[in-house]
Formats: sequence, C-alpha cells, structure tokens
Amino acid sequence: MAKKSSAPKKSLWQRWKRNAITTLIVLLIIYIGGHVLSRLEGTRQAVADKLSNGMRQQISIEKCSMTLLMGLHIEGLRFQGVEMPDVKMSFNWLSFLSKEAPFIKELRIKEMEIQFRRIPATGNWEPLVLHGVGSRLGAVLGLNPSKMGEGESLPTFPAWVINAKTLLQLERAKVVWKDGTGKEIAYITEVDLRLKSGGFVKRKVIQTILKCGHMKLASGRALREFKLEAFCIQGSPIVIVLDMADSDGQYDEFASATLWEDLNLHLNALSKVQ
Repeated sequence: MAKKSSAPKKSLWQRWKRNAITTLIVLLIIYIGGHVLSRLEGTRQAVADKLSNGMRQQISIEKCSMTLLMGLHIEGLRFQGVEMPDVKMSFNWLSFLSKEAPFIKELRIKEMEIQFRRIPATGNWEPLVLHGVGSRLGAVLGLNPSKMGEGESLPTFPAWVINAKTLLQLERAKVVWKDGTGKEIAYITEVDLRLKSGGFVKRKVIQTILKCGHMKLASGRALREFKLEAFCIQGSPIVIVLDMADSDGQYDEFASATLWEDLNLHLNALSKVQ
C-alpha cells in the first residue's frame, strides 16, 4: 500500500516542477523580448509621440531601452528649452489596484538643463508647459512671478500616470532664466534633488533634500554650496525647513505655509551673512 500511495505524490511533484520551469522560461522570454522591443525604432518613436501628445510639445528622443528592473531608460530627450540626456522611470506595475498610487513610481533625471525665457508681452515663461515651475522657482530667486490667464494652461498627464506621489530625483541639473532679449538674469547650477517618503502617525511625510553648487539671485547676490532640507506632512500646508545654508552662513529652522513666497526673503538674508 505504501508503494502505491507514493506514486501519485511523485507524479504531482513532477507536474508542479514542470509547470514552474515552463512558467520561468515564458517569463524569461517575455523579459528578453521586452528588452529587444524597447530598443526598436518603432518603440522609440511611440514613446516620443506619447510624451509629445501629453505635453503638447514636439519631443525628440535619441535612444530608448528597458532597465534591469523593467523600467524605462530614455537618452537624449529634448524639447523647447529643455535637454534631458539621461532619464530613468520605474513603474508601479500594480498601480491599478490603488486609486492614489501613480503608474510612474520614480523619475530619475541626470544632467537636465532648462532655459526659461520671459515673454515680454505676457511676462510668462517659455516653455509654457513648464511655466508654473519657472514662475515659482523664479519667485524664489527674486524674479517677479506671473500667472497664466484663463484657458492658457496646458494639459498635464493624468494623475494615475504621474502625480505628487511620484518620487523625483535630479542629479547635476541646471536651470537658467533669461529676459526677453536673451540676457541671463538668474540661474541655479549643479542641482541635486532627492525626494523621500515616509510615515508619521499614519500620515505620509515627504522629505526634500536639495543641494546646489551655485545660485545667482535676481538681486545679483550669489550663494555657493547651497543646501536645504525640508519636510511636509500630508494634509498640512506647513513646510518645515530644518536646514538651510551656503558656504558663508546658515539660517535657523523655520516653518511656512507659503514657502514659495517666503523663501526668497530667507535666501537674501542668508546671502548677507559674512
């Protein structure tokens, strides 16, 4: 009886092992196929077209490939006023199970360069698709902020694709602001930005760590080796700046509900420290 009962068990084990091996082979073929397909010209053009439609900008891409962890690696991404030599995206493949988790989990950009140019007639910043970024950051550096009129705002990607929960990482980025004649009026260079998420009393906390090699304010003052560390708790408008300093001085911790408006005052005060 014992010999007869062992036969089904052995058969079940062999069937399970055979199915597992078959599944692994199929997954390996899909994985290798994904790497091959991601490098095709058609895929590169499809990604460029998708980004162009989402941003209403003519976007060009030199190369496109899949990362080891099944993310997307884009090289030589360009559009008006913007160059991104190296972009990597990691994805939440199960984001469809959550209403808040974006499909793009992390966006890592190396050596990005943005050149904003003021439109004399409206005061807005080109490229218009990044006007909000140019205006807010420009206000921090002391440039007069401007708002786009009704109906001028351009569409953004759906929240399920990318939203505030997408972690952004910048390495050695450069941002320049120019007036209507093309004269450079402010800039930030060698920007390293890290956004980290955590939890505090069942609420999400976003930590921001920013480092800049050189920052020129609109007032003409300059800050070198600037660093800033801040965090914000989900549901609260208050941003806590734990550390802000440059090579010549340091500013005490402060909290603000209007950080974009207040930060320029702190930067100017910091640049006066000898």
